Amino acid sequence: MDELLHRVNEYDGPPYVVVLDEVDQLEDKEVLYDLYMVPNISIVLIANKEEELFAQLEDRLTSRLHGGRRIYLERYHIDQLVDILEGRVQYALEGTPISNDQLEKIADAAAGDARRGLAILRNAAHEATHRGLSEITGEVVEDALPVALEDLQRKTVEMLQEHQQILFEIIEEAGDISPNELYQQYENRVNNPRTDRTVRNYLKKMQHYNLIEAKGRKQNRTYIIKPKTSDEML
Repeated sequence: MDELLHRVNEYDGPPYVVVLDEVDQLEDKEVLYDLYMVPNISIVLIANKEEELFAQLEDRLTSRLHGGRRIYLERYHIDQLVDILEGRVQYALEGTPISNDQLEKIADAAAGDARRGLAILRNAAHEATHRGLSEITGEVVEDALPVALEDLQRKTVEMLQEHQQILFEIIEEAGDISPNELYQQYENRVNNPRTDRTVRNYLKKMQHYNLIEAKGRKQNRTYIIKPKTSDEML
């Protein structure tokens, strides 16, 4: 982010746009205020949940961003996902190796998430090639589901911040762990632990990514790694 701020402050051209994806993952939200104060730029902030993002901001930044225009995007419908998948099939695969019925099956399994749908399609194509098939069958799609989920989980964990990765590792090792025990183990593993509130935000983000799951409520709450099975998506 220091490099970004340096470049925008040095820029001396026409107005332009800075787009920040997963902005709620920023460690230092103060950079948003610095960007806001740079003349001749417009900022597009992309986040999963608006209320969680604003809960992490200082008042002076919140007051400025609240006046911005909001665009809410819903999950893709099945027919929209099928269109996306058809585009990938057209440009990445030879011929027409998969029927529309199988694309709909993949889209339904993806539950509105394009990344999931593309991961399933990619793994299904690899599996069909491995088996020497000229077509991606329903059986191949079903077999590709757990592989795609595992691959997505691994890539998503790799994208987490360092402290989130440590929290994930603790939950994975414990199998089932209470919030208090999780925070205690987390404090023991890092030199500069984040506040309890920040850790709660981390955990919410990891739940949104379908990496972990909260069981129970309040005093009885525990965290587990979210099961990754084909049944979850069918």
